[in-house]
Amino acid sequence: MNVSGWRVLKQTWGSLSRREQGMLLGLAGALSVALAYTVIWQPTRQRLEVAERQHRQQVELSARIQRAEPTRDMTAATGPLSVRVNESATAAGLDMAEMEVDGDSLRLAVSGDASALLRWLDQQEREGAVLRSLTLEVENGVLGARAVLRQ
Repeated sequence: MNVSGWRVLKQTWGSLSRREQGMLLGLAGALSVALAYTVIWQPTRQRLEVAERQHRQQVELSARIQRAEPTRDMTAATGPLSVRVNESATAAGLDMAEMEVDGDSLRLAVSGDASALLRWLDQQEREGAVLRSLTLEVENGVLGARAVLRQ
């Protein structure tokens, strides 16, 4: 706006009554508030809601992942792997045919009831043993397993 435009605006403003000037100032204030709400407050609020929703989703996902992971029973993982494996196999009613310690690995052959053997293998993993290889065979109705476990 140039200088003559400002003069016309000032002259027009001066010709208005106090009441009309007050109403125009009120209208300008209301428009300013509406503009600030639309440009600043509303988008900020929407971003906050999106961030809160994403946070809730991440918390739910984290909880689902933790429920899906097998819990490791570290209280049972205090002794040597060979001792723990032998004791737990005996307690599960399994027959240990052979066991060989090879560095940090343990090669073994174990047999017994299929469900007991599979539960026992699962228990070994939950207690911290890593199953490196596994071969299962059924012989005379008994499930046999050749496995390599590592601490």
